[in-house]
Amino acid sequence: MSRNKNADLDRVLRAATRVFLDRGFSATSMSDLVAATGMNRAGLYAAFGSKHQLYITALQRYRDDTEPELRAIARSATGRGTEEDAAGGEALRAVGELLDVVVRHSKEGGFIVRAAVELADDPATMRRVQDAWTDLERDLAAILARAVERGELDPAADPGRLARTALVFVQGALVTGHADEDDSRLADAAAGLVDLLASYRPSATAAPIRSQAADDALLNES
Repeated sequence: MSRNKNADLDRVLRAATRVFLDRGFSATSMSDLVAATGMNRAGLYAAFGSKHQLYITALQRYRDDTEPELRAIARSATGRGTEEDAAGGEALRAVGELLDVVVRHSKEGGFIVRAAVELADDPATMRRVQDAWTDLERDLAAILARAVERGELDPAADPGRLARTALVFVQGALVTGHADEDDSRLADAAAGLVDLLASYRPSATAAPIRSQAADDALLNES
């Protein structure tokens, strides 16, 4: 396949993704996709096979576009840190950074959670949704396990359970962020989750860790 054809299909896929994000799978017609992509119906079927397959491809592309940033944060947070990193709460701060990414993507539609709600009975969709959830939970658990290792969290803290709690929060955050016009609600909730995780720190006098999203919301209100 030529480079130009690849680029054109990429443009079509991104346009289709935007339609699915705006309207959902069921409410999106082939006519909507033709209008948004500029490709005729026959061309869409030839390239993607069906509306469902186009949706699955768009969902995977959404993951490919949004998840490298999360992976980079997780890799950085689980690297070998210094004692100063532990004192400064570097691993917990990384959780705040992950939540900031989630807050931003929720405003872009939260494709993963919307797919889970709308197509919960579709195996192909849910396989990709479950993969996304598993990857995010694994990253959160790795960050929190590193926090325990560094002494940022109490040794009795269960990184896996805390990661699963954060994952469930994230899915609710995506729904809230997409539907709620009040940006501060989601930002405050993200900061609250980080504060909850910080409550597991060994020292009661440890400095609080804030999500940058909360600070941005305060700036926007001032």
